[in-house]
Amino acid sequence: MKNDKTISIKKPCSENFNTFSKTELGGYCNSCEKEVIDFTTMTISEINNYFLVPRINTCGRFKNSQLQTIKRNTMTNYISKGLATMSFSLLALCSVSNAQETTSIDPPIKTEISSITMGDISSIHSASYTIKGTVLDEENIPLPGVNVVLKGTQIGTVTDLDGNFEFPSKLEINDVLLFSYIGYDTKEYKVKKSDSETISVTINFTNVDVELMGAIEVGGVYKTKKNIFQKFIGLFK
Repeated sequence: MKNDKTISIKKPCSENFNTFSKTELGGYCNSCEKEVIDFTTMTISEINNYFLVPRINTCGRFKNSQLQTIKRNTMTNYISKGLATMSFSLLALCSVSNAQETTSIDPPIKTEISSITMGDISSIHSASYTIKGTVLDEENIPLPGVNVVLKGTQIGTVTDLDGNFEFPSKLEINDVLLFSYIGYDTKEYKVKKSDSETISVTINFTNVDVELMGAIEVGGVYKTKKNIFQKFIGLFK
C-alpha cells in the first residue's frame, strides 16, 4: 500500500481510554473535549486511507508497532517503487510457468503483544489557510493601497480600489499579518484555527488610531487685503 505520509504522536496522552464514552470511531475524551480515534483495530491500509484527507488536530490511539510500520514504510517507499515494479513483472512470468508446479503457502500468523500510545497526531498535512478580506476606515469606507505584509518577511500585497485583498501565499496558525496605511497605527491580525481553508477578515482603522507625523510649518497671522473702498476711507483718517 502506498504510504507517503509520516504519522507520529509527539506528546503521548496519559488519559485512560477505557474510561472514555464510546463513539463511532473510538471514544470521547472529556479532558480534551474531542473524539479520540481508536486506530488499534485498523490495518495499516485503513489508517493510510483515513489520512488521505488532510486532518487537523486529530487525536488517536495506536499500537507502537503500527507507528513503527508506518515510519518504516515511509522511508522505504520511494526506493522500493522501481524495484517493486520490476519484481512484480518477474514474479508474474515465473508464476505463469510454474503455476502447475507450485502450491501457495500462507505465512504463519504471528501473535504480537504491542504497547498502546495515545495522543494528538502529527502528520505532514499541516493546516494552511488562504487569507482574504477588506480594509475599512472609521466610516466604513474601503481603503485602497493599504500594505498587507506577513510579519518578519517581505511577502505581502496591497488592497485594491475597493479595499479588498487576498494574501499571495497560504498562512499557518499563529502567522501574523501587518496592515499599514499613512496616518494610522499599524494593525495586526493573527491567523487562528478554522474549519474552512479560506478565512475572510475585515480590518477597521478608527479615529483613535490616527497619528500624523511630518515636518511642522508655522505661518504668520493672516491679513486680508484692503479693497478700493477701504483705501479711500483711509485717506481721511
